[in-house]
Amino acid sequence: MRKIVTGVMRCRVYDVLSRAVDEGVTEGWRKAHKHTDTPGEDRLRETIAEAVLSEILEYFTLDDMTDGE
Repeated sequence: MRKIVTGVMRCRVYDVLSRAVDEGVTEGWRKAHKHTDTPGEDRLRETIAEAVLSEILEYFTLDDMTDGE
């Protein structure tokens, strides 16, 4: 028979978010260099930002934030 465990489990949000950002930067850097060894600064920024946001959304759900409209 299984033992029932009670208690509270909490997520260390900073650690999860930090890991998502780190993984996103790594993936974005890799993607920016996929077709060229010297991507432009704009390409690097865009690709890394997209990858970081994508990785964050793998771990977190963002509620639609409106200003009450």
